[in-house]
Amino acid sequence: MAKKIFIYIIVVIFSIGLVAGSLFGCAKTDGAMSTGYAFVDALVRKDYSDAYNYVYALTSDVKSKDEFIARFNNIYDALEITDIKLVDRNVEKVADSETEYTLTYKLDMTSGLLGNVTYEYSADIVKGPQGYTVLYMPNLILPALEEGDKVRAVTQTGKRGEIFAADGTVLARNDYAQSIYIDLEKGPNIDEVKGFLQTNYGVDPEKVQKKYENATEKGFTSEVLATYPKGTLTQQQKQEIAGVNGLGVDENKMTPMRYYPLKDDAAHIIGYLGSPDDDQLNEEAGITESSIVGKTGLERQYEDTLRGTNGKAVYIEDDKGNRKETLYEDAKTDGLDVTLTIDSKKQQDAYTLMAANIAAGDSGAVVVMDYTNGDVKALVSYPSFDSNLFNFALDQEIVEHYMGENSNSPMLNRATQSIYTPGSTFKPFTAAAAMENGKLTDQSTLPFEEKKREDGKTGYTWTPDMPGWVYPAINSKEIAGGDRTFKYAMKSSDNIYFAYYALQVGVDDFKAYMERIGMGEAPSFELPVKASSMMSQDPPDYSLNWLALTGFGTGEVQISPLQMATMYTAFENSGNMLNPTIMQNISHTDENGDQVVDEEAPHTVFKEGTMSQATINMQMPALEEVMVTGTAALAKLGSREGIYGKTGTAQFGPNNSREWNWVVSIDPATQCLYLVIVEANADQGSKPKLNILSGLVDESKYDLALQQIVQDN
Repeated sequence: MAKKIFIYIIVVIFSIGLVAGSLFGCAKTDGAMSTGYAFVDALVRKDYSDAYNYVYALTSDVKSKDEFIARFNNIYDALEITDIKLVDRNVEKVADSETEYTLTYKLDMTSGLLGNVTYEYSADIVKGPQGYTVLYMPNLILPALEEGDKVRAVTQTGKRGEIFAADGTVLARNDYAQSIYIDLEKGPNIDEVKGFLQTNYGVDPEKVQKKYENATEKGFTSEVLATYPKGTLTQQQKQEIAGVNGLGVDENKMTPMRYYPLKDDAAHIIGYLGSPDDDQLNEEAGITESSIVGKTGLERQYEDTLRGTNGKAVYIEDDKGNRKETLYEDAKTDGLDVTLTIDSKKQQDAYTLMAANIAAGDSGAVVVMDYTNGDVKALVSYPSFDSNLFNFALDQEIVEHYMGENSNSPMLNRATQSIYTPGSTFKPFTAAAAMENGKLTDQSTLPFEEKKREDGKTGYTWTPDMPGWVYPAINSKEIAGGDRTFKYAMKSSDNIYFAYYALQVGVDDFKAYMERIGMGEAPSFELPVKASSMMSQDPPDYSLNWLALTGFGTGEVQISPLQMATMYTAFENSGNMLNPTIMQNISHTDENGDQVVDEEAPHTVFKEGTMSQATINMQMPALEEVMVTGTAALAKLGSREGIYGKTGTAQFGPNNSREWNWVVSIDPATQCLYLVIVEANADQGSKPKLNILSGLVDESKYDLALQQIVQDN
């Protein structure tokens, strides 16, 4: 009723000629019908500039021609209206009036959101000094629109799924950065703000000025001036910032970011987010150059699982901010959560032990695995990086530190993407090849005397007396006395013993066994794993020398730490090597807030039947002796019932100045397999690796294992 009265007031004003002509469009004819029809024709053509010529427009939402055109365009663009067709139109005279008419019309619209929709409209036409004019009201755009209403088109963001450890610890969560912001409503002195931020935080004053001017121009009440990883700003710094008029620190709403609570400890597993690579761009999936996606680690491998799908809503909002009518809604879909097999404490312990025991410039990796099913409990590569840094633009100094030529490659996942010469950790598989081929028993001894070296070095030497041997002699380190059986050879890690029995197997059968245990392949895993190699030459030269060197784990053979751990699971699974897995399940939160599992990770076998139970039984006493009195005795874990394992060292570099130092151990008390590899200067890696192993296996020795013993070597 109020709106009808308002219209009559306008008509009266029209009649007495008190309204300036600038408030009217110029009707092209004096006829009510021709005016109404022309107005509708302009709407059908989407020519809102022409439509304005036929209307009187003076409402709270439209006060000018530009606003009239913009309002039609904005609303129809939000609804993705691409085509308008006229269904019907009519102009009728209002009873008992000589100057008033009613325009009714029906339009069929094609909308990318709504499909085909038909709207019925009604408008008043009145006669004024300049002829007949359609009285504009918002319902001429959409029938449900009233004065004061707004049409909102909003993107509903599907949140990214989070990543959890098996114990519930959050490893990747949706959070907010620490943001220094300016509150313009407090009337800050921008020069004071710029000076404070430049002096105390190195913030570019020109950038601060531009952000300030942009916020002022657009009428923003606040603007973020600088952002930092969560936990960067101390309480004292936050108080100092708040002491500058208009400055404050926000930690829970202004700057969304991905937060990684374990930081360096789990960076190679979890990875980080960033702009998509060319091969990640996918417009159909909504991934554009401005998207944020997983760049490395499980963030990348599970991108499709973790990424939410954005929705869109177009609705009418009344003048009080209430949603009045929903025109279109495509609900967002949140990403799924991923729970890992990782034990967060074991993961942090492993990284801390590595950091405490590895010298500057050295590197290494740790794998802790449940040998009964392949679940990875910890996976560490050292040195590492803080995933949180990649939420922000990196300055050149940080880029150089992490990616420069002299950086020691902290971004490289050495546990999965590096392959190393395994040294003596490979000897149990040489023994298995010989045992499976009937060439070796647990009582086998060498049919010759090893000679003392004559080159001034301690140890023994042997030159195979066999057809085709034209290669250098094979050497072993000084070894303790014993009966020289398999048990003695394994605990002393006698290279000559294992070279001899590899040669007894022969090139073809030994190579066939290497293929049987997966050499040249990589196990299945959620993160990429570099394939192992038993021959780097092309074409390959599987010579007697290759056979002897591979027999004691040197020469051409190379393998990743994760695959080596996988191989040792055969001893606890009747010869089956289990594929490692780091994903426990994928889940979502239902409407009641409960976690619902959608998918559980399968446990699978990498290689079946790699050794018989008889072979395993022959090897076990020797591998146990390694931990008690052999090369791993310094770890002081021999008192743990049933623990067994093997150490290994492979030298490389100029004059063999560097070495890869391995230890693998299986502890029935924890049902865990532990692998440690340390890359260090020659003769400097044994104590660190055993110290790390000791702290991982026996928690009572953890504090002692944190001591930096590298300097004592």
